[in-house]
Amino acid sequence: MPRLPADARAAPAHGEDGQILVLTLVMVLGLLAVLGLVADGGLLFARHRELQAVADAAARAGAAQLDEAAYRASNGRIAQLDPARARQAARGYLHAAGFGGQAQVSADPASVQVALTQAMRPPIFGAVSGGAVQLTVRALARPRTGITPP
Repeated sequence: MPRLPADARAAPAHGEDGQILVLTLVMVLGLLAVLGLVADGGLLFARHRELQAVADAAARAGAAQLDEAAYRASNGRIAQLDPARARQAARGYLHAAGFGGQAQVSADPASVQVALTQAMRPPIFGAVSGGAVQLTVRALARPRTGITPP
């Protein structure tokens, strides 16, 4: 077997050892960060949707509190709210639903407005940053009776 000259033999490439390890580590950390964002974003989106559903239901509960005297006096043509009972019904719904954040309920004879604010700490990035995200939703409901056209 012929011998190769000394300069033709492969010399070890010092300084390039472990480069794939560093690249792999950077890629894995980047992938974990993206997965954390997706998980936290999904949980925030789901909680926002739940909070909106509670606000909508509370506003509808308030909008069901008609001023019966005005309704009967108009022979069913005028559907206006009893604002005090509407606020009380909306707050009662929030209490029954176990809502633990800040709630602002306002009502007038034409509508009920509910604004809810609640803090949520994302499980992954909230542990890193230590901060919470404020979720705020608003709902508006108006009284309706009978069958209304679309």
